[in-house]
Amino acid sequence: MTHQPDSDAKLTIEEVSDCVILAGGAGSRMGEPKAFLNYDGKLLIERIYSTVEPLFDRVCASVKSTESLSRVPDLEWHAVLEDPPTATSLQEVLVNIIETVQAPTFIVAVDLPQVSQKLIRELCSSYNPGTSVIGVAEERPQPLAAVWDPSALDFSTPEDGDLALLAWVRRAPFKVLNWPKDFKFQSEENPFRNLNRPEDLSDGDLAS
Repeated sequence: MTHQPDSDAKLTIEEVSDCVILAGGAGSRMGEPKAFLNYDGKLLIERIYSTVEPLFDRVCASVKSTESLSRVPDLEWHAVLEDPPTATSLQEVLVNIIETVQAPTFIVAVDLPQVSQKLIRELCSSYNPGTSVIGVAEERPQPLAAVWDPSALDFSTPEDGDLALLAWVRRAPFKVLNWPKDFKFQSEENPFRNLNRPEDLSDGDLAS
């Protein structure tokens, strides 16, 4: 299976000009950080970068340490965002990104190799100011391939104290697109499928 970027891959909506790739996962179950796992002949970080770079004016990386990106020196970033040293949850990482960029941003995890330019265009073209956009697949929200609008998010601690990522998502005003019925773009498999176990790399190669 060879991954090829879509042709004519320019977004038709100007409001979403920023993309941040989440590339700080430790990959403890994989044996090394997910960003540097080889999938279908390419490092995951190279794969997702080649997908999003033609679409956005600014592409940034979110990592635990900027030193990790020395392994991919050919990738050109608008900025590199380091995770807060005190961050203990993905929600805190997302808050750091959203508060830093201060603009509608497409945020995507590095371990989503089936996310395509067509899917991204549909999510971004559904964006309207004041409302984020999220896909739902297999009845589960997919916040790690979504458009986040900082004006639509409440970063305060909720009264119930629930800081789980999906609980935070459910408190935010999102436009929801259900896969596959709300998408013009179709594929044979769930494009939001992420890689969590070594066996998920069966289409690729564990060697980096």
